Amino acid sequence: MCRVSCARVAERRFRGGGANHNDKQEWGGIMAESDQAFADDVRRQISVRLIPLLIVIYIMAHLDRVNVSFAALTMNQDLDFSDPVYGLGAGLFFFGYFLFEVPANLLLERIGARRLISGIMLIWGTVSALMACVATPAQFYVMRFILGVAEAGLYPGIILYLTYWFRANDRATAIGQFALALAVAGLLGSPLSGAIMDGMGGVLGLAGWQWLFIVEGIPTALLGFVVLTVLPDSPAHARWLTAAQRSWLQSALATERAAAAPVAHGTLRKLFHPTVLLLALAYFLFLGSFTGVIFWSPKLVHALDPGLSATAVGWVVGAPYLLFGAALVVWGRHSDRTGERHWHVSVGALTAAAGYLLMAFAGSVWQVSVGMLVALLGAGAAFSCFWGLVTAAIPPAMAAVGIAVVNSLGALGAFVTVAALGRLLEATHSYRPGVLLFSVAAVLAAVAVQMVPRPARPRPAA
Repeated sequence: MCRVSCARVAERRFRGGGANHNDKQEWGGIMAESDQAFADDVRRQISVRLIPLLIVIYIMAHLDRVNVSFAALTMNQDLDFSDPVYGLGAGLFFFGYFLFEVPANLLLERIGARRLISGIMLIWGTVSALMACVATPAQFYVMRFILGVAEAGLYPGIILYLTYWFRANDRATAIGQFALALAVAGLLGSPLSGAIMDGMGGVLGLAGWQWLFIVEGIPTALLGFVVLTVLPDSPAHARWLTAAQRSWLQSALATERAAAAPVAHGTLRKLFHPTVLLLALAYFLFLGSFTGVIFWSPKLVHALDPGLSATAVGWVVGAPYLLFGAALVVWGRHSDRTGERHWHVSVGALTAAAGYLLMAFAGSVWQVSVGMLVALLGAGAAFSCFWGLVTAAIPPAMAAVGIAVVNSLGALGAFVTVAALGRLLEATHSYRPGVLLFSVAAVLAAVAVQMVPRPARPRPAA
């Protein structure tokens, strides 16, 4: 279509000795359409080349992070772990994550995404497999802490990595596509974890929970070698883009960075920038509540119906991730189309809070399932837009530190909630007080998001 129109305008210029006013308008429209088509083609190529691999990477990370919630169904009894021991051990992952997140993200800028992501995958895959050897609470605590340290740079590193490839207007969609890893990991990983425990218990004298760690840990380490081979550090290293595409993309991203307000703060002052702190508070509350539910929902479901197998628990916990994934895609695209981030995140957080409230008062497995459906629908909506909000609200010069600070404070929130629910459960013998706190935290997160300053909306780029 564009080629035909271009030829028509060129023909009139040749016959008439020049272009008239209508020709110039038509030519301008054709060029704008052509430029947009070029930009869309570049974006599609990047998405096809990078997003599937990033999704697989994060699926493995999520499985190795949360499989302990399924292992706990029998591991706690085998090793005589109380609820507080499990809660503290599961939560210590996030404390290690919190401590090492900022250093890991700064390291990413120095050595590149390919080497950092590959290296940490080798480490965390090995540590995850070695969780099968845990026999005491102290060993459990140490291994979970080390696993958190190993994974610390992954999520914020990938979010930062995506800013090297996608323009601001495209990031919520790109991040939403990547975040589908959470939906896939939950939908398939939960029943897979249950099936491994049910099907492999007793093989070679190992318990089902031990096989769970081994089967889900070793492939991660092997995938690290693949990442080292195929993941490019930046557009300049992407040989699957043409020279013209690389040049255009680098220029477009450089223009966006140059248009942003300059920030002259040192690293320490970036840590305490008001916008960074507000976003970190929101994520502390929201991720804390969401993670608390994820790590305790298998035990909550099993407590309501002790006769359920681990596989059945996996399907109950995993099915709501269908709505989580749908919300990630649909809500993220809507946010990109409208250019609005704040209310998109807050509405998602409030919906999640309503789901947690339903879970808190559930008296049966199906009632918990309904609550989880609502909660994960809201969580998916909030997640799809939150990092788009972060990358838009934090100036590019602060991005590496700012993104890591936000995610690390979120990890601290996860540590607090996962560990605290174990203590509350021991004290009250009920999941209700802890899950109610998760609902309150999600509401406060929605309020905190509304306090984040609104950045100027970027002009649509060609």
